[in-house]
Amino acid sequence: MSRRNNANRAIIDRSFEYARGSFKKVYQGEYIKGSRAGESCICKVFISGSVFEKSYFQHELEVVEKATEIVSAYNALKLINKNIIINQPEIWEFEDDKELNLVEPMIDNFEKFNSNTGWVEDVTSWGQVMQALTHFSYHHSSGQFTLCDLQGGVYSDGIVLTDPVVMSMNQRFGPTDLGRDGIENFFARHVCGSYCQSSWARPRRRPLLFQAKKGTTMIRVETRTGRSPLSKRYY
Repeated sequence: MSRRNNANRAIIDRSFEYARGSFKKVYQGEYIKGSRAGESCICKVFISGSVFEKSYFQHELEVVEKATEIVSAYNALKLINKNIIINQPEIWEFEDDKELNLVEPMIDNFEKFNSNTGWVEDVTSWGQVMQALTHFSYHHSSGQFTLCDLQGGVYSDGIVLTDPVVMSMNQRFGPTDLGRDGIENFFARHVCGSYCQSSWARPRRRPLLFQAKKGTTMIRVETRTGRSPLSKRYY
């Protein structure tokens, strides 16, 4: 399941940074055209000069697509009576300078539940559900993928997640994909809770390779120089 913009125009306040990460900054705005007109949105802009800037748009959309697939399979199990939904960003551009950016609906009640290095919040019920979702992602994909860095907002009827990380055995999902090492490192710390199932597969325990941090850890990846450059016509 995904939560979409359902809009094609918004006013973004670039005079104030709502948040800032390692290689992107976040602004708040408001949709002004479409079924979400009047609602708040978030706009993510990549920091000028970032080595990840040219490749990250495609990685971001690929991660969201894979995360949505995994979450849909988890929801289908009906292990909980709430819905887990993924925010679906879209690539937009500013009218004045044509700078590309990512826009998605605003999330309230923001919390973080785990990171790609194995930090977890497993005290609350939703925290335990999120750790189970990460475990399920490995099992569901026959050990090829691990969905993590789970964060978002809890609502009365479910949770909306944004900016997830997918780690893969072939390290295909950009700078936050820590690959096989990241997957094995995460599960070296993972303790199954009441929402995990004993039949779910997990990798054999390996030595810890990354320090558990709440923030998202990134590694340098090779830029795919053979691909076509970013252009408005592709979106």
